[in-house]
Amino acid sequence: MDTSTLLFAILTLCLAGVTFHAWRLGNEKRDVVLLGVFSGLLGAGTAVASIL
Repeated sequence: MDTSTLLFAILTLCLAGVTFHAWRLGNEKRDVVLLGVFSGLLGAGTAVASIL
């Protein structure tokens, strides 16, 4: 696996963890959804980078 793909994967996991933690703390739904959207987009980019 390429180094940049590994870094993208680590960043995706961290952002997903932050999203989960924000949801557990009871932050506003729009903030949690925004974090979730960016986490999903980063995860999709990581999947594409690992395929290429």
